[in-house]
Amino acid sequence: MSMLNEARRGSLTDSRDRSFKGRMREIIPWKGDSLAEVARKLVFIVAVGVLIYSAYTTYVYFFGKSSMINDQKELADIFQSGVVNEQNGQQGNAAADPGTQQQTPGAVDLPNSDPSQQTQPQMLGRFEELYKLNPDVVGWLMIDGINFEDSDEPAINYPVVQGDDNDYYLTHDFMGSEEDYGALFADYRANLTGIGHSSNVTIYGHNMKTEFYFHHIRDYNRTSPTFVSEHRLINFSTLYEESQYIVIGYFFVSTHEEDDNQPLFSYHNCVEFRTMEDFDYWYKNVMYRNYYKTDIDCTIDDEYLTLSTCSFEITDSRYVLVARKLRPGEDPSQYTYETNEDRHMPVKWLKAMGREVTEDDGPDYEYYVPADE
Repeated sequence: MSMLNEARRGSLTDSRDRSFKGRMREIIPWKGDSLAEVARKLVFIVAVGVLIYSAYTTYVYFFGKSSMINDQKELADIFQSGVVNEQNGQQGNAAADPGTQQQTPGAVDLPNSDPSQQTQPQMLGRFEELYKLNPDVVGWLMIDGINFEDSDEPAINYPVVQGDDNDYYLTHDFMGSEEDYGALFADYRANLTGIGHSSNVTIYGHNMKTEFYFHHIRDYNRTSPTFVSEHRLINFSTLYEESQYIVIGYFFVSTHEEDDNQPLFSYHNCVEFRTMEDFDYWYKNVMYRNYYKTDIDCTIDDEYLTLSTCSFEITDSRYVLVARKLRPGEDPSQYTYETNEDRHMPVKWLKAMGREVTEDDGPDYEYYVPADE
């Protein structure tokens, strides 16, 4: 029995060199190895390298780096300093109604702007230093009241850039350094020049475990009328004006046609509403999937803001928050929200959650109308 146990442990048959050098010879190509053995070891080394690199990039994607946190604080300080300088330049004038569009006295000429374009507005002074750092900057996004955990610092408080496509800033930060966590960026097709403004501007950002970027967009997933009511306002300053938007919807969507029993909603392609058909497609699909019912009036003539980030509930899915620009003199507190129990969810999500899959009438259903109308 003793001999059998020793054999099982390999003491009679295992002649491998278990020293450090011996173990390295098993992994690293060594003098005397056959070509097949060298090839095997190289394949192993490459596979381990790919695994390590993938793990690192995944970590950075979800958790970022300390430099990201420091850079964000520095950018926020630069922007806030610009805001303070503008306020000082106003000599104590009272803040304008949040629904109005202001041309701040602290505005400066856009570098390299064409002086022959008389309709080109001036860039707000608050963006002057950020523009010098990166002329791709097109705005600043902040949501009041949604803070980092155990902090009074706003969790969504970032510069917004815009590239020549929707790929570059997925993997490059504000300063243009290649980083997997990227930056907040506006859809490249959106017009934010100041001469015109697209009907719907979509801003993309990663959903990071460290609460950075658009991680807290998922907070609207609570389907709580109280939560959305308390966090209904979004501040978005472009280079030319400071504006507020009121949340009109929040939805969850898959990016794969086969994940649902309804046609794919291409919300990210809804940039300009040139016809009522364009607007109806977008608006009805938002309301059809909306976690909330609201009495906020929306028309084709309004401007809209869409914030989009990844969800991990099902593969390749998105959390999407939609808001309408406040009109001059509009009181945002007058509107109400209710939970939409009949919202449409992707079939794949329903099955993953063990929910019943039912047929419905699609996005042409009669959506919420205020009771007193």
